Amino acid sequence: MNINPEHQPELNLNAETAMEMCMDALFDMVINPAIKNDLINDEDEIMLGAIGLALKAIAEKARAYEELQGKAEENNHYNN
Repeated sequence: MNINPEHQPELNLNAETAMEMCMDALFDMVINPAIKNDLINDEDEIMLGAIGLALKAIAEKARAYEELQGKAEENNHYNN
């Protein structure tokens, strides 16, 4: 049996947690350095804030769908 030592087990993340992790990484790797180097103006900051709010809303809706699907699977019937 060949086992890859660098293999990471699959994380069972929900939509909100996955989105939060992605947004945190983008902030740390891209946005914060750009702000520190004055590469983002006030308008850009406002737009990034609006994008962040939109992504959070999408993640909340996706999480609600995940929960609905989980309940349907538990009850062994699906809502259309």
